[in-house]
Amino acid sequence: MQETSQATTIECPYCSEPINPKSKKCRHCGEILDPQMRDLELLKSQRSNPNVFMNAGGAAAASASSAAAGEGAGLRRFPHWFHILLSLITSGLWLPGYLLMYLFRNKRYYY
Repeated sequence: MQETSQATTIECPYCSEPINPKSKKCRHCGEILDPQMRDLELLKSQRSNPNVFMNAGGAAAASASSAAAGEGAGLRRFPHWFHILLSLITSGLWLPGYLLMYLFRNKRYYY
């Protein structure tokens, strides 16, 4: 076994395990120690998983509400099943109008 001396290791600030002082990432807890690398990983995660807030005033409203009262406190969720149900109901409201237009159409021009 290979033993590392205390002079060649430092403690990880997140998990307090001994790591190499030149390490950019802790091998025990997986935290990124290098500030530039941490910023790059944050940008990558934001690009792959963007937050889209529809009907809530955009990202400015989301950041203002999250900063004012905790993470996402000002935003309300709108369930997808409810959105689909409302879409079906409101599109169904057009059906009587189209049916009446068909029944009372000018039969000289439209068969």
